[in-house]
Amino acid sequence: MRAAFAFLPALVTLIAMTAITPASAAGVDQNRLDRTVLPEHFNALPFSPWPLDLVTPFHRTPIRPERVVYQLKGSIRQVAKVDRDLSTACRRGTFIQRMNFIFRVRSADDRPYGIGWGSGVNLHDPEKRGKADKVYLFDRQDTGLCAVWVAPLATLQRFLAPVPLRDRP
Repeated sequence: MRAAFAFLPALVTLIAMTAITPASAAGVDQNRLDRTVLPEHFNALPFSPWPLDLVTPFHRTPIRPERVVYQLKGSIRQVAKVDRDLSTACRRGTFIQRMNFIFRVRSADDRPYGIGWGSGVNLHDPEKRGKADKVYLFDRQDTGLCAVWVAPLATLQRFLAPVPLRDRP
């Protein structure tokens, strides 16, 4: 009798294993999806249906001869002085260049300044503050830090050196 009971746990384990295994295997078969063969027109598109973002190619800005460039032989402080009233008018937009940097001068430290001539060339001056014998150098126009440097034309001509076309920025 004892031998029959000793064999009983092994028999119960064997029956349990055979009962569990087919049930779990049947569950796996039940969850598996059969894939159907899709028609050709259901495949992914060979191209993106969304339009591409347009990116223009980079073109270097050409150097045009109408942009007159000068080089200062010395410091701007040797040539001109800042005018507070004109600097305030520049910040308000009532004393500015007509075209920013169409005429420009580079100082000894390579800082660019736009030029407006007192005769009215490249100078927007509705309040008629400009004088014909003066040259106005604009630093940081179109900002709240605009500064207008005023130089006599005769003094500035001694300090200017035209820059050859090949060396223009």
